Amino acid sequence: CAIPPFGAESAERRERQSLEVASPFVDGAILQREMNVPVWGWAEPGTVVTVAFADQRKSVTTNAKGKWMVKLDPLIACDEERDLIVTSNRETISRTGVLVGEVWFSSGQSNMDWVAGKSMCAKLAGELQRAEDEIPVREYAVDIGSSLYPCSRAESEGGWKRSRQAGGFSALSLAFAWELHKKLNVPIGIVRSTHGATPVETWTAFEGFADHPKLKDIAQRIRQSNPTTVDAKTVYARYYEDLQTWQADSAKLINRGGSALPRPKLPGIADDWKGATRMYNKKIAPIIPYAVRGAIWCQGTDNAGDGKIYAAKMEALINGWRKTWGRPDLPFYFTQMQCYGEPDSDNVGFADIRESQTLFFMNATSVGMVPQYDLNPARPTGIHYYNKLDPGTRLARWALAHEYGREIAYTGPIYKTHIIEGDTVRVRFEQRGPGGGLMVGSKGLESEGRIDPDAYVEPARETRAQPLRHFRLAGSDKVWHAAEAVIEGNEVVVRSKAVPKPHGVQYAYSASPIGANLYNRAGLPATPFAYFNGKQMFNQDDPKIVAAATAEAERKWGKKTYLLPATLFRDGAVIQRDLPVPVWGHGVPDTQVTVAIGEQQKKTTVDEFERWHVTLDPMPASDKGRNLDIRSSIGEVRTIRDVLVGDVWIMTGSRQLSGDLIRLTKGEGDTFKALSLVREFRIKTNARRFRTPRKLRMEIGGGKYVASWQPADFDEIGDSPSVAAYHFASRVQQPGVPVARAS
Repeated sequence: CAIPPFGAESAERRERQSLEVASPFVDGAILQREMNVPVWGWAEPGTVVTVAFADQRKSVTTNAKGKWMVKLDPLIACDEERDLIVTSNRETISRTGVLVGEVWFSSGQSNMDWVAGKSMCAKLAGELQRAEDEIPVREYAVDIGSSLYPCSRAESEGGWKRSRQAGGFSALSLAFAWELHKKLNVPIGIVRSTHGATPVETWTAFEGFADHPKLKDIAQRIRQSNPTTVDAKTVYARYYEDLQTWQADSAKLINRGGSALPRPKLPGIADDWKGATRMYNKKIAPIIPYAVRGAIWCQGTDNAGDGKIYAAKMEALINGWRKTWGRPDLPFYFTQMQCYGEPDSDNVGFADIRESQTLFFMNATSVGMVPQYDLNPARPTGIHYYNKLDPGTRLARWALAHEYGREIAYTGPIYKTHIIEGDTVRVRFEQRGPGGGLMVGSKGLESEGRIDPDAYVEPARETRAQPLRHFRLAGSDKVWHAAEAVIEGNEVVVRSKAVPKPHGVQYAYSASPIGANLYNRAGLPATPFAYFNGKQMFNQDDPKIVAAATAEAERKWGKKTYLLPATLFRDGAVIQRDLPVPVWGHGVPDTQVTVAIGEQQKKTTVDEFERWHVTLDPMPASDKGRNLDIRSSIGEVRTIRDVLVGDVWIMTGSRQLSGDLIRLTKGEGDTFKALSLVREFRIKTNARRFRTPRKLRMEIGGGKYVASWQPADFDEIGDSPSVAAYHFASRVQQPGVPVARAS
């Protein structure tokens, strides 16, 4: 994974000549039943290694690189703890507490990473932890890491965690594993490799990209990252030229008082810790070919803007895993994107990525998809939804039906086709497996934010009195209108007075279709869909929708511009009397900045280093608060309110200068009187946890730094002044002249 430090290579080689077993084979491991089980590791080349487990003994000789592997014959499920013993001619390694059952691989980003103890699985986790007899449900989590090249050794600080530690399991994985254990009554193991805020590409093997016709550009970037490949020679030569230019140009800027330019990025994925294949290389490749029944997956947030290309990336993901695991039919079950964003029908949000997930699902084999738009998050606009219990159970339904032959419902209604008859659209659905027809249902979400598992119903219950919600129709203008929808047999009939000639129909196609309520009679939700003129709809294909979404984002969040006064310029500031007053900050290069206070107005231009600076004319002392207005030529405005003019002192030294006065208690008013014209500038921060350098962050404000001017009035809201500032100001202040202390 990494180049060893100088002088360490021989020591590392000597260390690795000793007998070693791959990381997943540690104490408490669960091995897969009913299939060959590879066990592997390393030893000195030519060493005979023997693996003994469950009355089996398998021997092999290590190859020239010191690697060995045996395959145990299929094992029978067993919840009795046994030892896995690996021996060479001079060493023995014993792994204790090993069980045999069902093993599943789980992966994805933060919602798969999210622990049970902080989700609706907390109650389940608590029950498992308090059980009189240990429940044979365990999890092995691969440690954090990223690599340019496939690694051979995995790391897991926690090893195989037992059910006594269930609160620290992945919540989705725990719900999935528990449902399997209840139905199969065998040990269940989860091998988990997850990391928050990561795209699907980083979890994909190079083999998945290499042969995919739509993803050749990604494969090319991966090849360009390896200096030993032909593809990389040209781009690395260009990179070194750019690096020399950068060094020369940055030196000139630094000599003129500026800062260095951004360093050129390394070719391909070399500069991106979560670039394509990098998590796979470090967190998945080392555990292959550990025997697993299949894989579960929860991801998509980091690819939310991909549109339909995400379907191709999902194909690459599972194809890569199947190739590297040597399992062309490896089962793969995943969750569709959750609700996120305001519950507004016109806010598409994750709807496009859900359509991509459906596109992938409908064209793949041995793949199952679990919709979860009907599961409200704990906070309706939260990205980390609280209910991980129900989607985990739904994933288990797919596995129970397809891998274990259970005759149970595993999916809700799936869009099949629709027929337009005048002003009416008839939508027909496919039902895979048991389902029992269509119904209007409810999850029991009577109010938003419920966190009690008993408040939810899974499967959903029928609510005949409720109308179907979240169906919409559009005419040729592609303007979508809410529609009435009723169930007729195995069809949903959709009409809208606003759309006499429908061209398109959609269901639950929005960021947060909270309240969408079409289910089958097994209580499982219908798959969301959107079709226009007979084709599956993606908003990225409609320039009008893209333009409207961009305009709305700019309206809601503001244009990507900035005008940042220096941190000292905050509401309640005091500026120096009778002297020129510099005012400065940062902004967009080449834009005009105007600074005004009272009758003064000064203009300047932001320089190439994103800096601006003006100097106000001297002003007499004033205890009347005024506004300091700062405006840019591109419409940005910053107003600093209640600015006084007086005497400003800088205090610096040891931490003793920053000690606060103890808040006054009743009866102490004569000891410390309020000084209404004395203000102190303060910055509060948790600096050690913030990566941005202190100097830079103080210059521009924000982040974890909270900057403010505090008056010495001893109110119940602000902080009391520091001892030094209070006593100093009380002695130097002249009548009617504000005094400030900044540090």
